[in-house]
Amino acid sequence: MMKTLEQLAQQHGLWRASQRPLMADLPDKQATGYAAFDQRLGGIPTPGVTDIISDFGVGELRLVLPALYRATGKEIAWIRPPVGINAAMLHQQGYPTENTLLVYPDSDQHALWAAEQAARSGACQAVVLWPSSLTIGQVKRLKLAGEHGQCAVVLLRRQQTYSLSLPVDLSVALAPSACGVTVTVRYCRGQWPPAPFTLDWREQWSALVTWPSSADNLLAFPSRQQREQA
Repeated sequence: MMKTLEQLAQQHGLWRASQRPLMADLPDKQATGYAAFDQRLGGIPTPGVTDIISDFGVGELRLVLPALYRATGKEIAWIRPPVGINAAMLHQQGYPTENTLLVYPDSDQHALWAAEQAARSGACQAVVLWPSSLTIGQVKRLKLAGEHGQCAVVLLRRQQTYSLSLPVDLSVALAPSACGVTVTVRYCRGQWPPAPFTLDWREQWSALVTWPSSADNLLAFPSRQQREQA
């Protein structure tokens, strides 16, 4: 048994938990501006592939927008978004709309091709893709394209499309919470995933969270015994 393990180790076919990637092998990361996220994960891998698993509209775009719209002057390519991208919202938050590229391919195959070409071109600082399904080979191609073009690739997937582990640099699942969104880290290249944590959005996005009611405004409903005694 030991001989077999030694042979695997010599052929680089065995990974030990004590072995961690060299820092030079890890992608750079762009801060999101959310302290709880950046302190634990460093930000969004750039270049690299980030996989975000959530239902639509729970705050996935609000999480990545600050990291994607960094001041480089390059394009942001949105590939096959399920709904229209609100230009007024981008402008209100200070994100330039003149370098926002919307692409609406007519099939999953064309969407993947467009994402790969945009990431590889060197003209885009980020590519955001809404895939209906993905294979390991397709993600590897996107990863290589992003490295070639020095581009961040963000995959936004719904929970029901999550089936297998993909060769991404960062994978997180988002779920709505009363004060913001709960982040569960499924994988983070180069480190152990931290415990689930919550991004408190009450200061930045007060209209999107649930505020606790004041106890002074609540009236106790009388019990059945109290009603009968009355």
